[in-house]
Amino acid sequence: MASLHKLSVLVTLISSFILSIAVQVQSNDLIMTACSGTTSKQLCLDHLKADKHVTAAASKELDLGLAIIKNLIGQAKITHDYVLKKKLANPAYGFCETKWADMVSGFERVLETTTKNKGYQEDTDDYDFMVIGDYVGNCIMALEEAKIVDPEIAKGGDVVKTSIAAANTILTQLKAKNRNKDE
Repeated sequence: MASLHKLSVLVTLISSFILSIAVQVQSNDLIMTACSGTTSKQLCLDHLKADKHVTAAASKELDLGLAIIKNLIGQAKITHDYVLKKKLANPAYGFCETKWADMVSGFERVLETTTKNKGYQEDTDDYDFMVIGDYVGNCIMALEEAKIVDPEIAKGGDVVKTSIAAANTILTQLKAKNRNKDE
């Protein structure tokens, strides 16, 4: 009788282990899918897999898309804080400070709308999201005109652009699935 109990415990443990592997594979698959829409797949994978909130949310498309947007807001805030400090020493950073602040508030609006709508609802949702990311280029061009090359801003910009593309890929996929269900 005791060995039968041990066998049932062993079967339960093995089943739990297999289930956790299956969930992990599915999570990695969704992150891979999100990163497939980026120009820098390795940067995307490294950045997203380093965030435990993103990996924890990677079992559902909507949750993953929202977690990526939250991560993106955090990255934009970090870069904005950096630019704010640089602006104190060099007024040429003033334009960038405004653009990074605009990105933070823009991404927060995207998060609010996407959360409320449970994904992309309007045909322009993806466009509106992507346009906010264009501010990275505006900032870099303004600095170049002032003869400033700032690797930290370039790095923050690369992460932001990659994260936008990843979130957009997964949220566009979700929108297509939802449309197919409705038809």
